[in-house]
Amino acid sequence: MLDLAAVLNALADPSRRVLLQRLAHGPATSGQLAELLSVSRPATSQHLQVLQATGLVRATAVGRHRWHELAPSPLYLVEQWVRSLADTWAAAPTLDDRAGAPQRTAASRKENTL
Repeated sequence: MLDLAAVLNALADPSRRVLLQRLAHGPATSGQLAELLSVSRPATSQHLQVLQATGLVRATAVGRHRWHELAPSPLYLVEQWVRSLADTWAAAPTLDDRAGAPQRTAASRKENTL
């Protein structure tokens, strides 16, 4: 089962986001991914292990190379949570609502934030 907190923690690291952004374009080897970061190969390997543990990346050994690819399911979990949070916020009263200002609709609140 996917753990939202673990996925968000994995996404919090800028180096891991760089790796995910690259993998969004297709599979890559460990060496190709290591070239993207200004850290050692073992450090890149540790970042990949975190991404694999959260289900964000799948790895497959092919010959002497280890290929990695993006696994989007955890990203959909984050998207669903963020969308739910935004929808709840859009429907919630604001401080202006409490102070007697004219009522705004949820649609107008969304338009004002885009």
